[in-house]
Amino acid sequence: MDTALAEITLVLFTTIAPAGVVGYLVMALAAICSRERERADRVSHYLVVPLVLVISGLIASATHLGTPANALYVITGVGRSPLSNEVVAAVAFLVLGGVYWIVSFRDDIGRTIRVAWLAATMLAGLVLVGFVAVAYTVPSVPTWSLPTAPATLWLNALSSGPAVGLFGLLLAGVDPGRKMSAIVLAVATVAAVANVVVLALEWQVLAGVVTTTTRAVDLVPAFPGVVAGYALLEAVSVALCAAALLRRPRKMADPFAAAASASRERRGRLVLVGAGTLLALIACFAVRFAFYAMHMTLGV
Repeated sequence: MDTALAEITLVLFTTIAPAGVVGYLVMALAAICSRERERADRVSHYLVVPLVLVISGLIASATHLGTPANALYVITGVGRSPLSNEVVAAVAFLVLGGVYWIVSFRDDIGRTIRVAWLAATMLAGLVLVGFVAVAYTVPSVPTWSLPTAPATLWLNALSSGPAVGLFGLLLAGVDPGRKMSAIVLAVATVAAVANVVVLALEWQVLAGVVTTTTRAVDLVPAFPGVVAGYALLEAVSVALCAAALLRRPRKMADPFAAAASASRERRGRLVLVGAGTLLALIACFAVRFAFYAMHMTLGV
């Protein structure tokens, strides 16, 4: 528990940065698949939403370095330091995404350039999540070196990121449509179910991880409760998003009543998906907090 509290900024980073990347992927795919220039532009302008999540996590994690001057030494460890790899990958993703966001306000950006730039940024985002997932595979920390650890980070991202992407699309005033919404929510649901299974397996493995003085399960006695809470919050999150995006709008003959109803509908959908996004992030934050709480070195 003390370790998790001491590393709370890293808990935040490993929760919201991967979610932001997946949210970016959802929105970027919507922009790429759109044949309407105006729709693609609106989505592109609001890609700042997931980018803010990633950069907020990166800024929070920077406090772990002690002093800003230490950040300069991170670059020297690229290729051999997991910390350096994930920080450089985060910067690369943010630079690509940030520059594209600025350029997207130009009227002369062509579809080919848009698709290529977004594809490169999406790839950089996946590389970032990959580096974050393996950053804690430390041989001297057996509870972090389990094969389930990278899997849970990826599944966290895939179970919370879709809601981030849907929320960003709604903020942009873009209806993702029933088909896309169903696919994205299905991904989140499958990832959440898979995560519960992986976390349950992890709990079984932890029972056999012991040192001369400590049992891993004693470090996180509330772990089963965390997993149950994660499952509940993710279920509610998906339900809220589904209620907002999968129901068919009512048809009205009166155009004024229809316009008023559509405005209320948009606000309601935004609130529901926003609440679902928050719940998904809280669920993943709890899982990451438990991960840091189970820190245990060999011989201790």
